[in-house]
Amino acid sequence: MGNQPLTIAVATDQSYYESGSTITGRVYLSVKDPKGIDAKSLNLLIEGEERTKIHRTSGTGENRRNHYHRSNCAILKLDTPLANFGNGYIKPGQYEFPFISTLPSNIPPTMRENDFESHCEVRYSIGAHLVQPGGAGGLFSSITKSWLRASPKELNIIGKPQPAGVIAGGIKLPPETESINYCCCFNRGTMTLESELERAILSPGDAANVFLRCRNDSTTPAFGVQAHLRETITWRASGHQETKSRLIGQQFLSADSCPELSPLMRLPQKYFGDASYNPLGDSLNRSQRRNLSFFVSRDARDTHQGSLITIDHVLTVTIKTKCCMTNPESSIQVSIQRPPSLTDSAATTAATVEAPVFPSAPPFQSEETNDIPMAEATVLPPDWSALTADLVTIPMAEPTWGATAPPPGAVGSNPYNGATAPLPSLAQPIATKIPY
Repeated sequence: MGNQPLTIAVATDQSYYESGSTITGRVYLSVKDPKGIDAKSLNLLIEGEERTKIHRTSGTGENRRNHYHRSNCAILKLDTPLANFGNGYIKPGQYEFPFISTLPSNIPPTMRENDFESHCEVRYSIGAHLVQPGGAGGLFSSITKSWLRASPKELNIIGKPQPAGVIAGGIKLPPETESINYCCCFNRGTMTLESELERAILSPGDAANVFLRCRNDSTTPAFGVQAHLRETITWRASGHQETKSRLIGQQFLSADSCPELSPLMRLPQKYFGDASYNPLGDSLNRSQRRNLSFFVSRDARDTHQGSLITIDHVLTVTIKTKCCMTNPESSIQVSIQRPPSLTDSAATTAATVEAPVFPSAPPFQSEETNDIPMAEATVLPPDWSALTADLVTIPMAEPTWGATAPPPGAVGSNPYNGATAPLPSLAQPIATKIPY
């Protein structure tokens, strides 16, 4: 564990956690200095934040300049002692400090996205550090003596799952009749579209069912009806904004399967471009209810409304017509959320549950010099034989912004400072070594 006067490492029992779940792990401390180390306490740090960077350019040719705008917003921060050293001193030796803590239930999941030199991410980390007289610091701030803290370990968080056994209701949009114009000016009649999404909350990998009725009261032929689900990520930094979107599900129903989309031979003589004119009466209600079904991409991100990052999902149903003609459409904002908890019926499902798909974009690396590299693993030396402290249960407060995000760029007060927990004391020598 290195040749420093002491080394600190943190290990968790799982590689990923759900929002609202329990984190268990250990902090390993090895004091090698024969004189011991001055320390008031050993603190555990759990932090999360939104981070954004937006790249802009100005000028051309030799005068071209790059501009980088950055912002960050704390989601949660916990810096609390695992052990207090009453005499301000810890003896040489090897120590283990087991801990347990519960994550807030409404924190957003880990995510990363990049668009060339612009980036955004939600990241979490866990680490530990020794507090000496006059010392302070966190995982995202510099600490004078680097050997007093452990390299932070990345926490992969997946979003809060849907409650088991609860099925979200659907969303139904009433019929909308839209004028069909050629080149925005020449009216060709109207088309009517009614759509309904079976469930307002979808999960990655789920089948999405869209039900619709349509009618063509125009002389324009329709190619069919298309449904697509689009994910849009918007991030902000220092007054600038970047947006990136992608399709995460789509399906097309050909007009060959929808005789109700057949065009009229000509418009009725009484029709003068009024969209409320209904030459076919209530034929929409009598028309067949069609079904468009598609699968949501397995790497779809959870819907998120944060201070700096917003992830929206919109389902759009469109009647596709030829070039230069109006394409009637209706849109529904939906929510993407994880399926029921991986921890439900863990004893029976552990062998069949697949690990969640995490974003494939590389971690955001800021040019700031106080960024600390994330630790990937903790490997104990073969001669490790440590004194083990009592298990410490750490309370975890809820994020202040909760489910409703503050205005862009706003940062709420931090409820985690000063969190306390029952603390074991290592001020006195421990007589018995407990083998690891």
